[in-house]
Amino acid sequence: MIVIFIALIILYLGVILFVGTTFVKISLFAMDKLAVFIASWYYTHHYFSIKFSSGYAVYFWDILVAIVAVVLYSVLFKLIHDKFGLIGKILNLAISFFSSMTVYCILVHGFITNEKSYFLPLLNSDLANQVVNYIIIGIISLVVWKRREDYLIEMDKV
Repeated sequence: MIVIFIALIILYLGVILFVGTTFVKISLFAMDKLAVFIASWYYTHHYFSIKFSSGYAVYFWDILVAIVAVVLYSVLFKLIHDKFGLIGKILNLAISFFSSMTVYCILVHGFITNEKSYFLPLLNSDLANQVVNYIIIGIISLVVWKRREDYLIEMDKV
């Protein structure tokens, strides 16, 4: 009985860890697409859908336009990355930095500091603490940027 209980606890912790890491990975690598999706949904809903349709058709147009916007964004991003090498890499780095910073601040704010701060309290000086946290975010964003670059290169081969 105890062995089954321990096995269930280990399985539960494994599932929680898998779901958590998957959520963080998706957040880091798809934050820009999520932002495009939400923004296009919002503007379509408030400036188009509710004026030209009614009922559940409003949400149909919202979702359709949001999906088309994400596809167009992805194609445009890939095109810029392929045609303008250095500009594409810089754009990818900026997007990687902002998505890493967003995920970092959400995780620290919600799970570590209990909604008291967006940065880890590592030092007593506020300025030095912000600098150290931005260095951590920068390191995370470089890893994300490299993975995104590798993914874009893999897409070229296919």
